[in-house]
Amino acid sequence: MDNNSPYSEKPYFPAKAAVVVDGGYWRKIIKEMGISSVDLVSLTDALCNPAFRIRTYFFDGKIQNSQSFHDNLQLLDRFEVYLGDVVPRPFSCPSCRETFQVPAQKRVDVALAVELVHLATTSRVDLIVLLAGDRDFIPAIETAKHAGVILRLVHGPPKTVSDTLFKLVDEKIELSLDYFKENHIKTVRRKKREFKPELIRKQEDEERIKVEKGIETITKTIETILLNLISKSSDNYIHLSRIGIELNKIEPKWKEKTQIKHLKDIIRLAERKFTLKVKNKHYYITTTRKISPEKITKKKVPDSVEKFIIEAITEHFTQNQSKSISIIKLGTLLHKKNPGWKQKYGIKQLKTALDMLGEKLIISGEQNEIIIKLP
Repeated sequence: MDNNSPYSEKPYFPAKAAVVVDGGYWRKIIKEMGISSVDLVSLTDALCNPAFRIRTYFFDGKIQNSQSFHDNLQLLDRFEVYLGDVVPRPFSCPSCRETFQVPAQKRVDVALAVELVHLATTSRVDLIVLLAGDRDFIPAIETAKHAGVILRLVHGPPKTVSDTLFKLVDEKIELSLDYFKENHIKTVRRKKREFKPELIRKQEDEERIKVEKGIETITKTIETILLNLISKSSDNYIHLSRIGIELNKIEPKWKEKTQIKHLKDIIRLAERKFTLKVKNKHYYITTTRKISPEKITKKKVPDSVEKFIIEAITEHFTQNQSKSISIIKLGTLLHKKNPGWKQKYGIKQLKTALDMLGEKLIISGEQNEIIIKLP
């Protein structure tokens, strides 16, 4: 070998590899192959040969029925999972000319491209195995190639991958049933769906419409609760758990009606009505509707009441080395501190004062089990 060759000091080149997976594309190609699951550790190890797989990065959207799948991925050896959002997007059918809402990934492609460039420019690996088919990754691939990293594209049938992307990469591997068999990779075939009679399809359509109406009804209820709490608070943003407390009182079976487990997922589906933000790992929500001052007059808790309650909670946390307190214990604590505090500050109920404190407290739980924390 020529001593001036860039590989003269690397007899085992490439030595280190990373696998970057577009979760949406991965599900698409295994579905076309009639497969429900694959041994991803064995597969990603094989795709890196002859290099050693340092880590696999799996990028996907937070899909409700894939939560257990994502949790299991996190447990695999040298796997990292990045979850973006899944939001509804309008889709117009060219045949029937009707418009439907279909789930679409948000911020996933950008995160994948950033990680691709980061791996290439930090000299952590010699080979990047990319399992994707979207041409949106072309700028990131060009940057990675300029950094001297080999780009190996793993793809499904040719119709599922961009022609430009296919031509740009250094190496290609097409996934197929034969590839899994030749490399001794375990797979589980998808069960064939039985033909559904017209009556069953009609029942399924009716159930889907029922769920959609349930989501719409719960969304309106959430909006009403939110506007009511905002009118009592000194802040436009309300802690999401506070919305959950009130929603459970009005609609205790909202999860069954919507078939959605987490309240923030409903909020994200109705992104035109609400704005969700994260502060200190806690979710807060406000409305996108413009509220006229005539309709809502905010009640602000007096600074003296705020100071009295916050100081009492802080002292309790310091003395007891605790991070939370129940509403019952807080009521007892405030009474001991000043038996006539409600009369002094003109407060009828402790819960009313807590509602007006807005983001200054984190409130969760239901009825007498309400727990208060400081942000």
